[in-house]
Amino acid sequence: MLDDDRRPRDEVLAALPVFPLPNAVLLPGMVLPLNVFEPRYLELVDHVLEEGGHLGIPLLRPGFERNYDGRPELERVFGLGRLISHQRLPDGRRFIRVEGLGRVRTSSELPPRAGFRELCVELLPEHGPSDAHRLEVLKAQLERIAATLDGDDEQMVQSVLRIPDARVMLYAVTAIMPTLGFLAHGDRMSAGRPTLLELQQRCLAAADGDERVDVLIECAAGICTELGDSNRWPQRMWN
Repeated sequence: MLDDDRRPRDEVLAALPVFPLPNAVLLPGMVLPLNVFEPRYLELVDHVLEEGGHLGIPLLRPGFERNYDGRPELERVFGLGRLISHQRLPDGRRFIRVEGLGRVRTSSELPPRAGFRELCVELLPEHGPSDAHRLEVLKAQLERIAATLDGDDEQMVQSVLRIPDARVMLYAVTAIMPTLGFLAHGDRMSAGRPTLLELQQRCLAAADGDERVDVLIECAAGICTELGDSNRWPQRMWN
């Protein structure tokens, strides 16, 4: 948990309703907007509203399409969130926003008792990075990448780097890193480069802040290499 004061009750963690997604990772400190339309997840939203607002958003593992309507495999580590806004739309859909509070790991899945799934989970600690040098290396890489971007995009990176809590800053970098990769080389993705979801899930599941820094340095280094190969470094970078 990023903030122990917001820890859910033990009974919530013993039967956490989950909203598995194929294309999104809920990161601690970030807010995820969702358009809800499937009946089982409309039921989940009503349940969450009645029970205090907590839910989990695990990423569906590859191959989920074969059993999407059943119980496909989920990533064991996923984001624990709290519903912070809810809007009922005229066509029956709901538009919700979920704030990431921390990370959990699945202990077991409960027998079905509703249309949605429930998991027994354990909270994972949120340790910040202890290696200040490696953290500065990552920041320097990001500043180099930012120098190649247009004004608004450069300001986005600088705003993330100014986040005072290093734990939240690393998750914010995790959230924007795929965008930086796209801005750096458009839709031309290098062979072997992690996809958006792979990168974000890997960072989410990292054991601690230092491991998360290492994952992000690896990704940022790849972007820097491609920018150098394409001669896109601004002239001031060579002074």
